[in-house]
Amino acid sequence: MDRAAIKAHAKEAISGKIFILFAISIIIAIVGGICGVIPVVGWLALIVIEGPIMFSMSRIYLGIAGKNKEPKIENLKDGFEGENFTRSFVGFLRYTVFVFLWSLLFWIPGIIKSIAYSQMFYLMAEDKKLDAAEAQKKSMEIMEGHKMEYFVLQLSFILWYLLVGITFGLAYIYVGPYTETAKAEFHRRLKK
Repeated sequence: MDRAAIKAHAKEAISGKIFILFAISIIIAIVGGICGVIPVVGWLALIVIEGPIMFSMSRIYLGIAGKNKEPKIENLKDGFEGENFTRSFVGFLRYTVFVFLWSLLFWIPGIIKSIAYSQMFYLMAEDKKLDAAEAQKKSMEIMEGHKMEYFVLQLSFILWYLLVGITFGLAYIYVGPYTETAKAEFHRRLKK
């Protein structure tokens, strides 16, 4: 896959959408921060909402990468609606448990499996009939032979992540949407 083309497409796709995407990220950070400071109940709430948030973000960034949908703050509720909530919650649990178990063997199998499962939420966001187990299986299938490409794509953002650290997170306003859109575009090209 052409990494430069994916990144160029992502830059073009987020043009003019940075501030709404930043606002969405701020809302997620505030909710996560509130959950994180509440003992026990907050952490449980964080576990419950993580999957639906990942589902919503996958749907938002697929729309941006496809250039067919403008992001809106109300799109955050997509993962909490009807069957989406159950599918995304179970998907998050499956992803977390499986990556953890593979990581017990050593950290390299955990990384490989996290990459193999990386397409789960995009697949569920695209297909309402796909449950978490099917999405996990399909993600492994479509990532077969593409794990290194995905890993290298992630590595290609390392200087951007360093910039985020140097600027005490300020650069994330641009870097977050850029990297997430690139991952969604990778998924779109992978499906083709």
